[in-house]
Amino acid sequence: MLPISLIILGGILLIAGITMLLKTPKAESLSQVINAVKADGILTPKEEKLIREVAQNEGKNADVTIAQIRKELEESEEESESELIDVNQKAGLDFEKFIVQKFDKKYFAIRNWAGDKFVEGRYADTTTQPDIQLSLKLRGDSFPFAVECKWRSEPKGDFIRFANDEQLERYKAFERQENYPVFIALGIGGKPSSPAELYILPIEELNKPVLHKAGMGKYRKKVDSDFFFDQESNTLR
Repeated sequence: MLPISLIILGGILLIAGITMLLKTPKAESLSQVINAVKADGILTPKEEKLIREVAQNEGKNADVTIAQIRKELEESEEESESELIDVNQKAGLDFEKFIVQKFDKKYFAIRNWAGDKFVEGRYADTTTQPDIQLSLKLRGDSFPFAVECKWRSEPKGDFIRFANDEQLERYKAFERQENYPVFIALGIGGKPSSPAELYILPIEELNKPVLHKAGMGKYRKKVDSDFFFDQESNTLR
């Protein structure tokens, strides 16, 4: 009976040992820890400590590894910011195209369509000018004016900000310098290529870069109608 008992006991111990082995978590490799950090998008103090421990166990340089991780995280963040900028630029360009199509090319000529390209603080003079400079061609005469395009998704509250103080002053200065009217085409809601609401704001009537929604009715224009420039009163509608 004793040998049988020993065999049974040995089998039980063997099964228990295998079970414990299976339940024992495997130590994470350095690559697994690094991938987890990248997925999270941030290197916390605890993660840095873990990386140092795992790197030491694997005989690797922890400082070099951490420096590389930080570099890759910074590059990833810059790419995300660039994507956000690209999205904003696309929205602006889509709305500008929407506005341009409101001017019948039979009567209106685009004299300048400004871009917003810059690098290290250097940019073209036209970057600070209104987006689109046009002329009404009528019976051999040309009547210039300019349009700055602004699209806002769904502003919250009772006020709508269409520019900042510096931009508004710049548009006013441009109007004085060029001696022709400047307007802000403001799209609200919908999509940049198809806004839910459309407003034409004469720069000369604006003292602040914000308007109360209750006072915007007189500037509203039908979204599906073309623009008309009255050269005698210098109004765009």
